[in-house]
Amino acid sequence: MDRSTGTPLGFVLLLLFAFAFGWVVYDAHGHQHEAGTATPTLATYRSPAELAAAQAQPALVWPDGMPEPMTNYEGRRVSAFGLKVTSVDANEGFWVQKGNRRAWIQLETSTESPYTVRAGDVVSLSGRVLPHDPNFPSQIMFCPDRTVSRQELSRTPTHLAVRVDALSFGTG
Repeated sequence: MDRSTGTPLGFVLLLLFAFAFGWVVYDAHGHQHEAGTATPTLATYRSPAELAAAQAQPALVWPDGMPEPMTNYEGRRVSAFGLKVTSVDANEGFWVQKGNRRAWIQLETSTESPYTVRAGDVVSLSGRVLPHDPNFPSQIMFCPDRTVSRQELSRTPTHLAVRVDALSFGTG
């Protein structure tokens, strides 16, 4: 049997998956905060289709290939090389800097990462620019004495989400 053209069942399953993913992204992030004021969330910035289209574009190089604020690149894939880790303030999260640009890196992992990131390390990575609302830091396990970092992240509307296996050490 020739399966090169696919099957109607496969197409339907793919369509259902795409719809379910969009529903989860929209529903999980489309809630209200304090007195009915909406906070910027993944669903506020772009529809699931717009985010998928952004992710389908070629990866940009941060910060050199992204001169505008990171909010203009939401959903885009990003590569970065030779970033200096300036502080490690949370479990699986840390700040990096290159030149005068600074970004929060949130590792995407369901378990403890197999390595330890330390301030002063040089890392390279591949990830995505994701928006978040001011309550995002409450979802992260910050070190107890890192209140300033938590507050800075709550004022920063985007972060770089990086799969744990897409981070490497050294100059890249």
